[in-house]
Amino acid sequence: MQLFERKRRTPGVSLTPLIDILFLLIIFFVVSSRLESEFGVGMQLPESVQGQSNTATLVLEMQESGDVLLDSVRTSRDALPQALGELREKRPKEDLLTLKIDRRIAHGEVVALMDLAREAGFQKVAFGVNPPSSGANAPR
Repeated sequence: MQLFERKRRTPGVSLTPLIDILFLLIIFFVVSSRLESEFGVGMQLPESVQGQSNTATLVLEMQESGDVLLDSVRTSRDALPQALGELREKRPKEDLLTLKIDRRIAHGEVVALMDLAREAGFQKVAFGVNPPSSGANAPR
């Protein structure tokens, strides 16, 4: 004699936990992408009408604060000649160094960086520029 009738449960997948995880992943990627753009290098490069696109692999950057980045690695001004020499030894076939200098940096500092690049053995030095903003006919 059976007093209670057993109800059979059909197995199923609950979508609620999966949707929760999906939203958490979306929030994570949105927040992390915003952090990357906020902490990027904020430089104002000079504008040029005749600038050419260049896929430079060796880049020396100088920010308005005076911070120097060599191939995206922060380097002190004192260690820059040695770092340029080491980079030249690691990549002997690349003789083009692109300087991305903030437009507010003094001319004398730019010339000093060019001299350091030449002393390290870089035969070609190019300057990174931005295309002119709309309405501008000549560089400022």
